[in-house]
Amino acid sequence: MRSVMRGPARSKRLFALLTALLALAGAQLGGSATAADRAPVARASAQGRSAEVARYHDASGRVTVAVFSELAQPPQEVWTDHRVQVTDPSMIAIGGGATGAEYPYGAYLTASYPSNDLSSWIVSSKDHNGRRQPHELNGYAIGLKIEGVDRDQLRAWINSCSTSRPSGAPAPAPQATAGINSDRCVLLGGGFKVDWLGKGNIATASYPAMASSSSSGSTWTVRSKDHMVDDPARITGYAMGIPKSLPVGTVLSRAFSGSGGAAQHPTATAQVDDGWSLTGAGARVFYHADGSLLWNLQPVVNDTQQYVTAASKDHDSTDAASIVAWAIAIRLV
Repeated sequence: MRSVMRGPARSKRLFALLTALLALAGAQLGGSATAADRAPVARASAQGRSAEVARYHDASGRVTVAVFSELAQPPQEVWTDHRVQVTDPSMIAIGGGATGAEYPYGAYLTASYPSNDLSSWIVSSKDHNGRRQPHELNGYAIGLKIEGVDRDQLRAWINSCSTSRPSGAPAPAPQATAGINSDRCVLLGGGFKVDWLGKGNIATASYPAMASSSSSGSTWTVRSKDHMVDDPARITGYAMGIPKSLPVGTVLSRAFSGSGGAAQHPTATAQVDDGWSLTGAGARVFYHADGSLLWNLQPVVNDTQQYVTAASKDHDSTDAASIVAWAIAIRLV
């Protein structure tokens, strides 16, 4: 009996020793994780389980933002109103974005806007013109809380400053601009929703039209277009704002931008300065021929930095376009 049991016991000991040696080798080869290694910029939860990616505090330590992500799956050709919930019960949703697909044909953005109760950010996407592209849609929501301000009070203040504005009659390339009261409020960011009915009308811009190097401005402009197939549509623009003067301090707002040169698949990154908290993501495509369509608008927060990445691409017709990414950020003084 002893000889029968000795074999399994020895195997268990050898297995345990081998596991320990492999773990040690992995640690030696991998070394310590850097901030870049830890940055979960492409991570998303399974559908129905929004997950927090990371959070960041402004220089005052009282403004906290967090990015949440949720993956809409399994792949399908059109996603409509996929909700990314801000799962921290102390936060509200004030910004966000989405990533569709770049290859092989493209899946493009048709919505990125706030829910009525500011509990989530809502995103939509689609393939186009017979080029079937089943895809998973990765949605992002930016959550905000301010120390010393109750969540319901913060939501009421933001609602009092935020507006939406639809475009007019359906058009091949509709445009809308929503604005905030600049005497009382500062800009947090904005969003868009394209109401398309036929083959599709796709976003090309969602950005702070009046921004400068020292101010985020007070308006948010959105644009979309049909592409090679007629589909007149309407678009709604959303401008998110917050009162300048709060009982806990004064809110400052800035816009940061970055550009990408002419290419068939242009990309751009807008980096936020230290001490500011990212609240909004935007992009503007400058196309010249048939068009370049937004497929990526992503807010990123990790241990050391915050930024927004934006990308567009042509579709079935060559168009070397350029793109500008925008990041809106605030701080409390």
